[in-house]
Amino acid sequence: MLNATEDTEWNDILRQKGILPPKPVVPVEEPPSPPDPESILKTLNVDQLETRIELAEDEADEEEIKFLEQYRRKRLAMLQEEASKARYGYVREISKAEWKSEVTEAGDVHVVIHVAQNGHPICALIDSHLKDLARKFPDVKFLRGEACLCIPNYPESNLPSLLIYQSGDLKHQLIGPESVGGKAVSLKGLEWRLGQLGVVKTKLTEDPAKRINVSTVSRRTTNRIGHRNSDEDDTGSDD
Repeated sequence: MLNATEDTEWNDILRQKGILPPKPVVPVEEPPSPPDPESILKTLNVDQLETRIELAEDEADEEEIKFLEQYRRKRLAMLQEEASKARYGYVREISKAEWKSEVTEAGDVHVVIHVAQNGHPICALIDSHLKDLARKFPDVKFLRGEACLCIPNYPESNLPSLLIYQSGDLKHQLIGPESVGGKAVSLKGLEWRLGQLGVVKTKLTEDPAKRINVSTVSRRTTNRIGHRNSDEDDTGSDD
């Protein structure tokens, strides 16, 4: 009896004639690709990287030593860059004499100066919000300057003011209560405004004030309907 699965010369002839079906293709399993060396090194800290270099030196593996040294320099440069970006994290009070060194000569970094006045209620609210934002976005330089000391004769109607500099240039100005989000601006509301200006990398996807407005309108509408129904009930009871 003919066995169609046998690997014989006769079966090969029958396959060529189309009498037998082709031989089934046996899948060839490819060996797993070796892990990327750089992806492994990314999981190591600087001390572990040094240990890896020492082991390579003991084994006299010049190629690995060269690769590890290059990666170490690259990794240290990245760490230094990250450290330099996160060198703030708080709001610093400055005077007029420090304006040039702290603001216009700050380099390629966003500088947010709150021109404020002690005892001013909205300035106090902005002060509180900026302290939280400074901790959240340590790569941004947040400063505070007393208006009468930094900008003589500065109009009180302009308070609070947020002046935003980068590379020595004044990029944006938020002057007065409405520009910063109103007299009761929330922390997220201020973060949203700075995010829209590209000052902070916020994860907020919409203006928090919109949600508040929608909620307020909905609540007022519900209250009006409730009052109207109550009035109708009172009228009906009088009959």
